[in-house]
Amino acid sequence: MLIVALDTSKKEPLYEQIYNSIKEEIITGVLPFGARLPSARRLSKHLDVSRNTVDTAYAQLCAEGYIESKPKRGFFVCQVEELAELHIPVKIEEEEEEIRPEKIPYDFSSAGVDMEQFPYHIWRKLLKEIMINDNSELFQKGNFQGDLELRKAIMYYLRQSRGVHVHASQIVVAAGMENLLFLLRQILGEKVSIGIENPVYKNAYEILKELDFKIHPISMDESGMCVEQLQKTDANLAYVTPAHQYPTGVIMPIGRRSQLLGWAKKDPDHYIIEDDYDSEFRYHGKPIPAMQGLDDGENVIYMGTFSKAIAPAIRASYMVLPKKLAKRYQQIGQTFSCAVSRIDQKVLTLFLTEGHFERHLNRMRNIYKEKHDLLIKEIKKLNSDIQIYGHGAGAHIIVRFPVSDQKEFQKKLRQKGVMIYPLSWYYIEGKPLKEEYILGFTRMKKEDMIRGIEIIGEVLYSK
Repeated sequence: MLIVALDTSKKEPLYEQIYNSIKEEIITGVLPFGARLPSARRLSKHLDVSRNTVDTAYAQLCAEGYIESKPKRGFFVCQVEELAELHIPVKIEEEEEEIRPEKIPYDFSSAGVDMEQFPYHIWRKLLKEIMINDNSELFQKGNFQGDLELRKAIMYYLRQSRGVHVHASQIVVAAGMENLLFLLRQILGEKVSIGIENPVYKNAYEILKELDFKIHPISMDESGMCVEQLQKTDANLAYVTPAHQYPTGVIMPIGRRSQLLGWAKKDPDHYIIEDDYDSEFRYHGKPIPAMQGLDDGENVIYMGTFSKAIAPAIRASYMVLPKKLAKRYQQIGQTFSCAVSRIDQKVLTLFLTEGHFERHLNRMRNIYKEKHDLLIKEIKKLNSDIQIYGHGAGAHIIVRFPVSDQKEFQKKLRQKGVMIYPLSWYYIEGKPLKEEYILGFTRMKKEDMIRGIEIIGEVLYSK
């Protein structure tokens, strides 16, 4: 009879202990090829365990080819002596130490969100509901444009909150901006020339460059992208962030929007990519509708994401294609799969349709408005002549400090644990006439924000 030492105090299940014990005896040759194992009934009685426990262990051994079942004869050891003869030394290499970003005590980054306010309990509840229902359909491959339920939820949200003209068939769900731009590249084909704002959201620029778009940096003024300069290029695409331009914070007025739409309408193959960055967060005045809602010529490709409104890890972005491009994608897109997990899509669908998103968004607007107003108040305490731009919306403001030596200013702040972000970093070509700085506030605690501004004042006015 087999000798199997079972230990009920271990976390390892009993069937697994039996499986590992028999496997070890087969590999080491204690149980040779052809040896007959005791029946499951006899072994279960011998070990004082349930028959089901032994059946499970034998089934696993059979599945892995260590033993085989012969009808009406029993279980026998398979030919696996070769395994016993393999003595391959396993070289354990030292793992490289994980490189972690430097921890900066007072980091005015505009990236990230206030995760202390994330509705963990609601997200957990929705996920639990989905998994309790044992919905096997969610583990199948879904629609390449994203699940219809989610696209309908996004459709209603965009119609009501952003004034977007959209049908669910025009929406494509993807995992982040890079995924959306990759799909758009497939739709538009090879000859794509694009005008982008300068300064620009660098992530978008790097992605466009990697995707081999021909890029034309287009200057900005107080109203946004200079359309006259765009018209002088061979660009058939324009990439803009009209709701709250990153990084300048400019909100594109209706006159410039109309001018840009006029450029697009002159050619049926001209399109505007409207990246509706930060559009959910406006702290003073009424929300400004999306440019896509003004477009009657089907020339705007609208893009949005839930990363800023919910959390960066929610890798769910979407674009609304003009009907002509939507039909083209439906012809070619079936070779792709939606890169967002169907579990995540379902949670997000419930989060939207059950009203959780609207409540969360309203709460975050209030929290971010308090931080936005506090940041401006603290800066004005230093000197009322400090110039502040791009405020009233979004996740950052732009500040011009009275500094002659910008590099020395940045160096001293860094030494004291304060990080602010020069606008010059975001230029593809050229630089600003005078250096200005991006100060984000969404991720910072109020007390850290106050202390960070105090340190900036100490550096500015120290003698």
